[in-house]
Amino acid sequence: MRRQFPRIAQLTRRDLLRYMGVAGLLLAGGCSNNTATAPLFGSIGTEPDAGLDISVVRVAFLNYPDSFDPARSRSMEAVQCAYALYDALTYIRPDLTPEPLLAVSWQTTADRLAWSFELQRDVRFHNGALMTAADVAYTFNRILDPVLESPIRLIFDFIEQVEVVDEYAVRFVLSSPNADLPLLVGAPLTGIVPNNISSAALSTQPVGVGAWRVAETEHGKSIRFARNTDYWNKGYEMQFDTLEYRYFSSIAEQVEAVLANEIDLIPDVPPPSLETFTSNPSLTVQEVPSARFQAIVMRADLPPFDNPRVREAMKLCMDRAAIQQQVLAGRGVLASDQPIAPVHPFQAELTPRPYDPEQARQLLLQAGYPNGLQLSLITSPIAPGLVEMAQLFQTMALPAGIEIEVISVPPDVYLTDYAGRASLHAIAWGMRPSVDETLTSSYYSQAPTNYSHYVNPELDRMIEAGRSESDPARRAEQYRAVQELIMRDAAMIIPCFIPVLMAIHKSMEGFSSHPTGWLEYSGVHRIAVNDQAGVYRQAGS
Repeated sequence: MRRQFPRIAQLTRRDLLRYMGVAGLLLAGGCSNNTATAPLFGSIGTEPDAGLDISVVRVAFLNYPDSFDPARSRSMEAVQCAYALYDALTYIRPDLTPEPLLAVSWQTTADRLAWSFELQRDVRFHNGALMTAADVAYTFNRILDPVLESPIRLIFDFIEQVEVVDEYAVRFVLSSPNADLPLLVGAPLTGIVPNNISSAALSTQPVGVGAWRVAETEHGKSIRFARNTDYWNKGYEMQFDTLEYRYFSSIAEQVEAVLANEIDLIPDVPPPSLETFTSNPSLTVQEVPSARFQAIVMRADLPPFDNPRVREAMKLCMDRAAIQQQVLAGRGVLASDQPIAPVHPFQAELTPRPYDPEQARQLLLQAGYPNGLQLSLITSPIAPGLVEMAQLFQTMALPAGIEIEVISVPPDVYLTDYAGRASLHAIAWGMRPSVDETLTSSYYSQAPTNYSHYVNPELDRMIEAGRSESDPARRAEQYRAVQELIMRDAAMIIPCFIPVLMAIHKSMEGFSSHPTGWLEYSGVHRIAVNDQAGVYRQAGS
């Protein structure tokens, strides 16, 4: 029997603003002296008043990762673990271009149906085994195996096979060209794994070649990573010894922990609470444009959303500017219901729909719903702002005659029971550096992450044509047509693209945010800090 969860009452925009204002005050907190609040989990190293353990970096997340197996990672938390534990063939720069990582170089044939990658030598897994071309071929053939049910399998559906050329060279044989292949093989979910470790073992006992290895886990609470002292990449500057990922049930707990000096980095700061961090002299905030978004997903294969007029009516009920102001505190970029952001190459500048509930009401009448709609919208605190966006949309849709019951469920239940399953649900979507991966993962008919179940053979053909084109100008034309079709007919409401906002303790020097939100620690070092206001002064003190 499916678990039942409390309903969220309908809120007016004024009610929601008042609620968010109170939440902001609770997050900011106040205190009557200059001492830090009591730690939530106990500090690592020395206590705050005795100094700072500069050998440890502690990072806060909302949810415990669903797997240590990179190819089966679905949550952002699992992706972050994969990024620390495994290396991929290429590294994706902040400008979204690839450079060699485990691959020394690559080349393709004139017809671009075969790609050859030369590999680094003397690379060892955490268990001491030498990495060879057999491990690379195994990694990708494993992703392509339907039995594994990797969420990125269809991203690589154009690969017929991966061949071992020699001990340190592999060849990708393609059924159709893909200009983005060097980008695609740089994703954390393509991290190279040993060819002699079972999938069951990999899920709980990860073995990669990355800069960090798992030292200790406390399920649901924390993961401690130790520095890989035999790391192959000598250009990666590791200047601290321990990395700890801690998991909190709410943003409020994360904020309390960072202000109490129990956390050094929050990688996903809610924009409405940004002042809590910027007003604290012990913290800095980095903001980087990104292609992340949150969306309202309609199941296009289920009524009433199998009717294009209903989908259009729902889109006209989204006041994008209000979402930007009230959920993102004015940050981010307005979107036009398609997933290609301004930071991507080939983004088409399409004008977002206006907020027009009266036109939405007329469309519902034409679709055979003269009395409007009564709907349930599933959401979850799986990412900052996702519940708030759903609540605002509830209010926005009322003038069109659409009554929405917002149901918030716990993150673990949301991922297993509702994401891609509920007829109407809110999602948080991480950035994909490749335009092809972004389109294929969200709208290709057979993709497991096509949560709207929108099936359009013409769109599939257009996506395939875009990935096969090597001329940038022609590729831009093709991708513009793709974006126009998705905006016009498809089944996700995307109000805004969300920037990466990270709060960082000032004792961490050298940290730079990546537009994907992936956490990179090369060059990061810790320094002891002790300002005149006290070692760790809380905001509002």
